[in-house]
Amino acid sequence: MQIALDRSSEIPLYRQLHAGIAGRIRAGDLTPGAQLPSVRNLAKTLRVSQITVVQAYNALAAEGLIGASAGRGTFVRAIADEGGPDPALRRTNDSPGGSESRDDWQSSMPVYLRAPRIGAMQSLLRPGRRPGTISLAGGTPDPGLFPLRALGRLWSRVMALEDPRFLQYGTPQGDFHLRSWIAERSASMGITARPEDVLVTSGSQQAIDLIARTFVGPGDYVLVESPTFITALDILEGRGAKLLSVPLEAEGPRVDQIASLIERYRPRLMYTIPTGHNPTGITMAEERRRHLASLARRHNLLILEDDSCSEFAYDADAPPAIKAFDQGGHVALVVSFSKTVIPGLRVGCVIAHGPLMARLAESKSLGDRFTSPLIQRTLWRYLSAPQYTRDLVAARETYRRRRDALLRTLKEVMPSGVKWTHPAAGFNLWIHLPDGIRAAEAFEEGLKEGVACALGDLFLPHEPPPAGLRISFADNPEDVAAEGVRRLARAIARLLSRGDRGEREGEFVTTV
Repeated sequence: MQIALDRSSEIPLYRQLHAGIAGRIRAGDLTPGAQLPSVRNLAKTLRVSQITVVQAYNALAAEGLIGASAGRGTFVRAIADEGGPDPALRRTNDSPGGSESRDDWQSSMPVYLRAPRIGAMQSLLRPGRRPGTISLAGGTPDPGLFPLRALGRLWSRVMALEDPRFLQYGTPQGDFHLRSWIAERSASMGITARPEDVLVTSGSQQAIDLIARTFVGPGDYVLVESPTFITALDILEGRGAKLLSVPLEAEGPRVDQIASLIERYRPRLMYTIPTGHNPTGITMAEERRRHLASLARRHNLLILEDDSCSEFAYDADAPPAIKAFDQGGHVALVVSFSKTVIPGLRVGCVIAHGPLMARLAESKSLGDRFTSPLIQRTLWRYLSAPQYTRDLVAARETYRRRRDALLRTLKEVMPSGVKWTHPAAGFNLWIHLPDGIRAAEAFEEGLKEGVACALGDLFLPHEPPPAGLRISFADNPEDVAAEGVRRLARAIARLLSRGDRGEREGEFVTTV
């Protein structure tokens, strides 16, 4: 199958591929029951990454244009207005209703919001759940460090002693006690905030989504680092934003390039992860943070600053937040408690000044109305107790040891030409592969060897991607992570042995 792709276009390649295949289906060039090429073969034919094909196929499936049959492949479905069941998939429905026909009305429903990167990540990592496979793909905290007993006691105490009226319908902005604690704690990041400057959200992802839904519209330009958090990319693209990518260096994004892009495109927003960047682990230098705040003030740019890892800075205190240098309300700081406490609580917040806060609270009320008062009050009691600081210090030390052990293992076993970042904070680092090795190749070879990583292509707003993988060190004991790195090293060495792709050895990537 040949589909014309314009690599110079601002339209992502997966969207071009999706449009090309969808057009052929609707034109009748691809008829119901026709089998599509495998992901691997189509990627090879079109000279794109496999993730591009996965994203396109996911989008087509979401529209009901194609479907997968286990063990058989991917097939074109019957278009709704043609009538009749899809012959290729007629006997593949295993739904609870027991019907053998896949010709149901749901398949013809248009889908207006998709998460192609998240869906692709889940699909690609499914083989990584096999017994014996070591996952370095998670980027999650260690459940063994969760303060379960403390939270359990406090939960019971809140239920037994608090006035039950606090469990009534709450305000969108959140529990006053928790907002007061957050406002006071923000001083450690160099920020002056009051409780009314804080909006409690159901996790940091909801905060990112609220800001995007409230302030970003179709066709708006948005600056993003490359690579960056895949969920943020899906959220922003779901709003119809046009993404402008900024390359990362060891001290953060290229500020000169940001200034140039602002002058040319007048973007509405910039999304940035300045501390313990996901996926690279890079921490932005303080001077660049000052410069970004100055650019935002000068050009009326809104900066969405995503911080989930400043409490896990390992070598020195994290620099002040970009929000600390904000003089005109141009920075909305998103903070998460998922890594510092427990992801399952689903509590985060936005710190913002001025009319932004009222607009975000209004948007929050249209979604889940308010975050659970019981969870908020329990979290506040835990954060206010001395045990929180003790638990945080212990977790930080555990993650620091795991980071150091992983870096030692990388230095010992990785083949010449492989480079990696040195994370000063957070849970992740970026593996930069030698020239000639594609990230998808290394990802698949790693799965064969029994190790799962996060495919770097997913974290990029545009192709062509650099050859990279994200690996995480927080949620595995040191010996398990070390074995995972050894398996990855063997996989990369095997790829290198298939051709002369070596470079001089290097441990650190100055540009991702």
